Amino acid sequence: MNIYIFGLGAIGSNILSQLARKYPDFHYYGIDCDKVEERNISTQSYFLTHVGLPKSHAILPAIGTKVSKFKYKPFFQKIDSKIDIEELIKNTSKNEPALLLDCFDNTESRKLFEDIPGDILHIGFSPQYAAEILWQENYSSPDNLKPEEDDICVMAEAVPFITFVTSMATFVISNYIDTTIKDNYIITNKMVITKL
Repeated sequence: MNIYIFGLGAIGSNILSQLARKYPDFHYYGIDCDKVEERNISTQSYFLTHVGLPKSHAILPAIGTKVSKFKYKPFFQKIDSKIDIEELIKNTSKNEPALLLDCFDNTESRKLFEDIPGDILHIGFSPQYAAEILWQENYSSPDNLKPEEDDICVMAEAVPFITFVTSMATFVISNYIDTTIKDNYIITNKMVITKL
């Protein structure tokens, strides 16, 4: 199976790390145009030695310390359009099943997945400090953050909340791989979990 992780920040880097340990024989593709910053270290799967490196490249040695066999291809690029997503999949999937994980942290990028066919799981945070783990059929892009609304990563409980959400998303992905069941969840930072 091919798994594409779009966005290798707090959500994408942690999910990729968990999936690589559970399914080391899958083919993984990490897509991100950002570089690791020191402020990323507390919530993402990177180390201080990775600061300044592209996230798409730094994730390989970060996960390589935990997984000996890891089939991974980095894409240090900005995704600007639906065509960018479709071309990337077409050029790499080799007609094998593909699972797309939308782990982007901004509304503009998340909107690019609208109307793309296939198996797409959206994992992200809404402005109301809730996490969404939603399959394409149940998903609508969130509104932009208002200037007065903080980034989820600056919350006091950011690390345990992000860890819980990414672990929950990994369970959803694993259940889908094993059974084709598509579970959908909303999780608040007060740990109220709603299954849709």
